Amino acid sequence: MARNFYIDNINDINKLNEISILLNGMEEVSRIKISKTEISFYCEHPENVHEVLKECYPELVLKEEINSRKREFIAPENKTEYIFMFTNLETEEEAKEIEEVISRYSAYENVSLDFTNKLLKVTTSQKNILVRLNRLVDKVNPNIDVEQWKKPFKSQDLFQEKYLKTMSKLAILFVALALGLVTRNDPSIVTNIAWLVAIIIFNETILRRAYRDLKVKHYISENITINIACLFGWVYGAYVETLVVSLIFQLSERFQMYLINLTMEKINNEISPVQLGRREIKKNEYEMVSLEDIDIGDIIVIMPGETIPLGGKVVSGTSDLDMFAINGSDILDKVNEGSEVQSGSVNVSEMLKIEVLYTYDHSAMNKVLEIAMMAPVNSSRTHKLVELISKVYTVVLVVAGVVCATIVPFINIETNFKYVYLGAILLTISGSFAYKQVSSFAILSGVAKAFSKIIVIKENSGLDALNLCHTIIYDRFDGVEVTEEEMELFSKLSRINRDLIIYNDGPVDLENDQYQIYNNLSVKKKLEIMEEASVAGPVAYIGDNSKDIALLQKAYVGISRGGIKDKKVIENSDIMLMNSNLNTVMETFMISKKQKDVTFENIFMSLFINVIMMLVAISGILPWWVALVIYLLEVVIVLLNTHRIIDMK
Repeated sequence: MARNFYIDNINDINKLNEISILLNGMEEVSRIKISKTEISFYCEHPENVHEVLKECYPELVLKEEINSRKREFIAPENKTEYIFMFTNLETEEEAKEIEEVISRYSAYENVSLDFTNKLLKVTTSQKNILVRLNRLVDKVNPNIDVEQWKKPFKSQDLFQEKYLKTMSKLAILFVALALGLVTRNDPSIVTNIAWLVAIIIFNETILRRAYRDLKVKHYISENITINIACLFGWVYGAYVETLVVSLIFQLSERFQMYLINLTMEKINNEISPVQLGRREIKKNEYEMVSLEDIDIGDIIVIMPGETIPLGGKVVSGTSDLDMFAINGSDILDKVNEGSEVQSGSVNVSEMLKIEVLYTYDHSAMNKVLEIAMMAPVNSSRTHKLVELISKVYTVVLVVAGVVCATIVPFINIETNFKYVYLGAILLTISGSFAYKQVSSFAILSGVAKAFSKIIVIKENSGLDALNLCHTIIYDRFDGVEVTEEEMELFSKLSRINRDLIIYNDGPVDLENDQYQIYNNLSVKKKLEIMEEASVAGPVAYIGDNSKDIALLQKAYVGISRGGIKDKKVIENSDIMLMNSNLNTVMETFMISKKQKDVTFENIFMSLFINVIMMLVAISGILPWWVALVIYLLEVVIVLLNTHRIIDMK
């Protein structure tokens, strides 16, 4: 059964992207969610992820969510032999005593202390063994210190490690290339072996990654398929073209990484809230500082139209506050000197000076970020469809490529040998990384764009689920008269090909033949109407406060307007609108639609291009390296297409 895992404290965006790509390529990993410094995902065999992480990024820790808390994942024990050295170990008696003390513990095996060289060998699975050994040795003699043994440094070792291996590989590569080129007019077994050696050296990096993929049982990765394609290219005799294909593939990875970094940077720019506050230095003078650097007792200045970043007490000024994000209320709250104000409320009319009573950790914005980043990760319907299409597409092309390159030529080697070349092309364009990765970026872009509009998507599947809703139920604020802005919203909602139901609890009954309007119903009656509407399809419910909890629970997608102060509202909402502007409701649906449209555009555009390439390749007029270039351009296009979600107005 898949469990929820995290890798956090990733402070380098390049490393964040590298790890996300690595995880995306592992079959046992699903439902990946990326935030600024953290990646969360579901995994059935975490020991494989742990092994890869330990090998490639030993400074990072794999954590598992257990009872709503993150705990370090402990892989099955692997015992390792360690060597330690002593300082101030002067007598053999002390050495024997230390060896006896350590040997008493079952966690330590094969304990051997060499007094002459002051070295200790021990086998254990403990990670903090050095600290523990020092504690044990202190019991014998506190003046004796234990240190990790390090291999003596030699300049020739450094030369061999850094230069000799590289120079040897280059020398072998040049010799192999020279042999291959010199004997190309009179080919022999030497020619074939020379080119094979050159290809292996040229593909060393991809081969290492392919081996890593095999270790984690990811048998159909791009690293593996490109290596097999190069092998078929060698069999066919397209030696130079094989090297060209390998070079293009490896160079393109760097460009793809640049585009991924660009995409992640745009996403981060959307999701990162303003972290600065205006702190008063002296009367009528202030400085902009990080909210995390503002302490209790500091005076902050809030201009009209700005959100109060930290809770506190008004020490100067009188104004109206929009409390929508806090309690879902559409009524302005009057404050003056001495009034306590909450972070997340918006200063509407006049400048306020506030004495800070709560730090950033207790602020509403930090709470919103926590809701958005720590919510459960669910795979959306569209993402599952992309995964299925990608998997089928890859398997079909890999099987077709292998059959073309191995079985078909044996039917008639003279007439069908050309199909080895076709097999190499099919394997080269079989990669599904582009579709899966771009699908993930589309989801992240949608969530980030929503956040920039102060719309909190609690689960990455929330926007996609909204596209499935057949009916929208809009529950108006209690006791508030309908406005022209609200009537305009009803008109817009009715034009997005969904049934619209309006619950009106205002002081005046509403009547309009265009919409289904229900006036002053009990919660029980509202639930009955929702039940009837759900027969036609999923229902999206837009409510406002704690009395709507039952309706938020019942809806396929529950959308709450404000109310982060109420834990029940948070728990039962899929989407939270933190802006009192009614346009935010429509923006939620528009972002949802754009996310879906871009994802399907990428799928169909990619499949169309690949089908055309296959047909042209079968006809024999498509060079292998050109097929790779077209495939890479396709990856670039679909990646850039996801930017349309972030760039939408």
